[in-house]
Amino acid sequence: MKLHPPIRRIVVLLVLLVATLFWVGAFRFISVPFLVAAWIFFFRYGRTTIRPSLIALTIWLPLTFSPIDILPIPKRGRPRLVPLVMGLPTFETAERAQRGEVILGGCIVSGFEPKYYLVW
Repeated sequence: MKLHPPIRRIVVLLVLLVATLFWVGAFRFISVPFLVAAWIFFFRYGRTTIRPSLIALTIWLPLTFSPIDILPIPKRGRPRLVPLVMGLPTFETAERAQRGEVILGGCIVSGFEPKYYLVW
């Protein structure tokens, strides 16, 4: 069954809206460019083709659930993966965070937190 172009455009618009709302809850810096690209492609090429938006969303989806994210705040040292520690830190964990061995994530756990951050 093939959908008419206006209906396809509405379906893709709804998918983009739901994806954006979901992204707010499962925030990943690594997926931002692909969600922005999907919106740009939708408004730029949406009247003729929805394929570029769908390709960008296809890349966005696994990046949103990725266990690795990018920390936009520069840390000292070479680029490396640093584990994220959630919950109330112990004294040892706080010391490790001071040395840059872990990143403290806070006490509120949503279930969508990444396991590691790429820091530089």
